Amino acid sequence: MSRIPAINQRFTGAYQATEQAQRIAELQAEVEQLRAAQSPDLEAQLEVLREQLKAQSGELAVELELIYPNPHQPRQTITSESIQTIARSLEKDGQITPLIVIPQGEQYLLWDGQRRWEAAKSLGWKTLQAVTAPMPKDLHRKALLTFIHHEDLNPLDKAEAIVKEVADSTGVTAEEISTVLSTVLRRLERGQQINQLTSLIAVTPEEQQKGLQQLDISETETALLLSLLDLGLNPASVKANLLSMLALPPDLKQAIQEQGLKGAHALALASLSDKTLKIAERQATKERLAATQEVIEQDLTVAKTRELVAQVKAKYLNHKPVESKEVTVAAKGLEKLSPGIMKTTNQEQLVELRHILQQKLAEIEAILAE
Repeated sequence: MSRIPAINQRFTGAYQATEQAQRIAELQAEVEQLRAAQSPDLEAQLEVLREQLKAQSGELAVELELIYPNPHQPRQTITSESIQTIARSLEKDGQITPLIVIPQGEQYLLWDGQRRWEAAKSLGWKTLQAVTAPMPKDLHRKALLTFIHHEDLNPLDKAEAIVKEVADSTGVTAEEISTVLSTVLRRLERGQQINQLTSLIAVTPEEQQKGLQQLDISETETALLLSLLDLGLNPASVKANLLSMLALPPDLKQAIQEQGLKGAHALALASLSDKTLKIAERQATKERLAATQEVIEQDLTVAKTRELVAQVKAKYLNHKPVESKEVTVAAKGLEKLSPGIMKTTNQEQLVELRHILQQKLAEIEAILAE
């Protein structure tokens, strides 16, 4: 990747010709472009841009209680470990990089620096240094683009953020997105046109529109694919690697968000379901939770995780229960108890039989639920 020219040199003349708010907005746009481009000298460029924002808007000591998080923040998962790491850095070296905040009356919307803000709160700090920027029209999209190609966003948060952005831009509901995407991709695969779709990722919006028109797809499908391509995403990869995250059971989603479980590991563990293991849902969840903890505590690779999953499956799927002669005899005996026989039986015997049957039924339910 070629080196991106210094931003301060490109913007020197612009400072004299534009209003303050416009300059700040342009500088912020450059921040996002650098992040999306993953420039090798990104941090140096960001430092230059922050200094320019500081020169234009000033650097303020903002009270932490006046800052509130961005409701459109794609990163919904912030682990306690990452907060502790940043807190140690703040405590040792102080705040090096200012937050970027957007003034909202007497409060400030946090746009960049949420982990620094959380870490400072954990240390009991009252203020942090920040630079201000104007409110963009499409805050969620800009925040998503900031993270999608640069930050270490976990696949569940990424999937949820992408679905929200696509839903907002196309009008297709979040529930319909996976179905529509799966349908159009299957049709393109059958028609051997999937490579044509993939080739559209790196071209201009006009070329993307023209290319999709040649694929003979519906208006809704076109809008959905254009939305993903506009974000620089491969629709097939989104379907295979991200949208599958949304279908994970709650325990695995929680492990991703709170314990740092990786997406590939979660997908492997998801196969430990009641349908796959042919056991009760409660027992399947118990097995999956135990396997998940082992994966996290031992920091297993994806390959080792799959081996663990295979071992759990073997325990259930390779086990063939033995038919019991006693159970067969008992079942046949009960079948012989016709209403006529029971009507001529005294009540004490029937009450005793009912008690025995209720007790055995409870035992059977407990065994089946294991």
